Amino acid sequence: MAFTHSLSLVTRRAMLAGLSAMALAAQAQDYRGPIKLLVGYPPGGPADTAARIVADKLGPLLGQTVVVDNRPGAGGQIAALALKAAPADGSVLFLSNVHTVAMIPLTVKTPGYLPARDFRAVGTVATFELALASHPMAQATTLAQLGAWLAARPAQASIGVPAPASAPEFLALKVAQAFKIDSVPVAYKGAGPLVQDLLGGQISAGVSGVTEFLQHHQAGRLRIVAVTRATPLLPGVPSFADAGLAGLELTDFLGVYAPAAMSTAMVERYNKALNQVLAMPETMEKLRSQAMTAAPGTTLEQTGRLNRVSAELTELVRISGYRPQ
Repeated sequence: MAFTHSLSLVTRRAMLAGLSAMALAAQAQDYRGPIKLLVGYPPGGPADTAARIVADKLGPLLGQTVVVDNRPGAGGQIAALALKAAPADGSVLFLSNVHTVAMIPLTVKTPGYLPARDFRAVGTVATFELALASHPMAQATTLAQLGAWLAARPAQASIGVPAPASAPEFLALKVAQAFKIDSVPVAYKGAGPLVQDLLGGQISAGVSGVTEFLQHHQAGRLRIVAVTRATPLLPGVPSFADAGLAGLELTDFLGVYAPAAMSTAMVERYNKALNQVLAMPETMEKLRSQAMTAAPGTTLEQTGRLNRVSAELTELVRISGYRPQ
């Protein structure tokens, strides 16, 4: 009798726990309030632009208001920590590039979050390449020519990057090592100041996303000599590997993330809506105009993409000898 009573008590508790979990899942699935889409950078940059392109279509599709909420600072850490602390009811999402979710955990001792533990992947928005561009004064049309020009002019051998301890910095370090260039990357606070100094000739070369260089390359004000992967946006511009420098095949991307406790049903609902937005011709064209390629897919594909790029970045950081600060 005591055993039967104990068993029934355990059973009732299990049933109550199951009903509670089902109620929470239903509540999250039924959330129809406004959605904040966090962005860890100021308005106007690639991440912010992509976020606004997506939010513009995602809101009407979901029947909810989607508002881009810029939380700039610390390479996206402020926005990432805001996502970690946010409720998992569907009211807060985070659009991030690789730097915040893959590079910072490798280069910062205590970032305050671990993406694999604190976030859930919702889906990829777009992919884009990193590029090495030079000022016309270098008179370089190839990677080899630029490397030789920089190596022969130590006083002018400056390669700018948009942020310290970023993927572009480690890429620039590998370029410098390959061509025996006696300089360290010049780290800026964002791609905007980097591009302005490159256009003005204060630095000779720079590494950043294709997005930041494309229009200036097309206008002849800068010259992109290599990209991490060849892209139709830059016909005739080789990848680093094709130009003779292997190991720099990194493709950056923008992804959407949710708090770790968000229900699977809610994540799948957002993933489905995001993919519908990315399949729209207007969305694809707007992203393409920003040198990005729309990348709809499953949450598992997004997780796999993050794992692959994290492994690539881990190797770049290891080769450089960098120690987390």
